[in-house]
Amino acid sequence: MGPMTENGLPASLDAPAFYDRLAPDYDEMTGFGKRFARETPFFKLIVENHRIGTALDAGCGTGFHSLLLAQLGVRVTAVDASREMIARLDQHGKEMGLSIRGVHSEFTGIGRALSERYDAVFCMGNTLPHLAGDAELVNALSAFASRTLPGGILILQMLNYERILVTRERIQGAGEAHGVTYVRFYDFEAGGSRLLFNILRIERVEGNLKTNLMSVPLIPITSSRITKLLEKSGYRNVLKFGSIAMDRFDPAASKDLVIVATLP
Repeated sequence: MGPMTENGLPASLDAPAFYDRLAPDYDEMTGFGKRFARETPFFKLIVENHRIGTALDAGCGTGFHSLLLAQLGVRVTAVDASREMIARLDQHGKEMGLSIRGVHSEFTGIGRALSERYDAVFCMGNTLPHLAGDAELVNALSAFASRTLPGGILILQMLNYERILVTRERIQGAGEAHGVTYVRFYDFEAGGSRLLFNILRIERVEGNLKTNLMSVPLIPITSSRITKLLEKSGYRNVLKFGSIAMDRFDPAASKDLVIVATLP
């Protein structure tokens, strides 16, 4: 197990260090190859309905959504704060014959790292809750707005923290791939203003169990909170959905919160 803090919670990493360490396991843990068939129809509708020709994938990870969009004919720039994630995106692009520009940058540095503006900015996979608070969130959302064309859209995907904070559901997922088990779970800190996201990796090596625990802090962003921050950052017409299938958002039951917002 990893080191612990004085209050008994796992010692946490900052987000770039966490995802640098997670990068070798990330595709196996998230079912990288299987997701294309499941998610492509929904992204095809988004691309067609909003006439997306160019996109920024903010917080791209190993590049699943960047690659999916590129397969749909979108010209994609992908940004991540983890160098290891960008390296794996580049590797996937070469293997799949897809040209994607990968850029290593924090969200607040996007305005300096990129000069182009895009039809759409995507920020998927519960990325925004890794930021430190409202000021950092507004800075990130404002950076997204600076790279969005007038009339363009921002699509955000996060977990539904309104449900999670009420149910205090600790286990977020568990799965096995090639003899390794991954358990994703939360620790709830006092007051509910911050969570620790933990990934426990369990592997049997020569008959013995080998475990590794990594943790990173998150802020639980509710739908009302993100709406206010989006409007403060210049976005309008904020629409809320319960999944990328664009079904109705139910604060008490939806697993995800998906936001579609327009830049005037």
